[in-house]
Amino acid sequence: MRFALLFTLFVALIPFTGHTTVIRFVAEDLPPYHYLDQQGKPTGALVEIAEQLLTTTGLQGHIEIMPMARALHEMQARDNTLLLSWLKTPERAQNYRFLGVMCHVQAYLIGLKERTFLLQDLASARAHRVSTIRGYYSERFLRAAGFSEDHELVLVSHYQMLWQMLFKGRTDLVLTNAQTINKELAALGLPAEQVERKMMVPDFPSELHLAASLSFESHQANLLMHALAQLKATGKYQQILTKWQLN
Repeated sequence: MRFALLFTLFVALIPFTGHTTVIRFVAEDLPPYHYLDQQGKPTGALVEIAEQLLTTTGLQGHIEIMPMARALHEMQARDNTLLLSWLKTPERAQNYRFLGVMCHVQAYLIGLKERTFLLQDLASARAHRVSTIRGYYSERFLRAAGFSEDHELVLVSHYQMLWQMLFKGRTDLVLTNAQTINKELAALGLPAEQVERKMMVPDFPSELHLAASLSFESHQANLLMHALAQLKATGKYQQILTKWQLN
């Protein structure tokens, strides 16, 4: 109650600028965080959180699912658009607005259970073919660690291809978070019980943030930032994550 009252006072004290711009939350197809259901409607844990943010702030907006490259372009090109979840890195923090943590993900090297790997650290994984999605921060992360497409780095355009290549033996390990594996494999009709975490990658950033360009309207940014903090303080945020088994 105290936080809700403070939030109400905060909103009342912000000068009204007359903006009625409809905001856009954009995100890639990444279940269970954000994806299209069978009716083509955006759904997922972070979609529900975005809907709560709109309700709490009274802002008008909608949510769109699209390829990551396009989502990033839309956020950079349009000052009313936010990325629903984006890894926060030191470089990005200087060039974009980060309005709060939407969720945490831990990165792992994932492989088939039937195969054994001697992995002490990321450098030792260079003895094997490691895959991730082209254009993701994970590609830059692996390149910075010495991985190269000329040797052990295998890049694909979508997460479906990651798992298909792993099961077909065209790659050895996949760099990804472990939260979405079961749903991704189930959607492809692949047996989740045949894969396992081979090694945690501790140096990989783990926070997915709500993000926007520096030109995103400051009044709306402040409303969203404080509304997200309110959702966490009241327990509603945790309820949504629990519903989607993302504790």
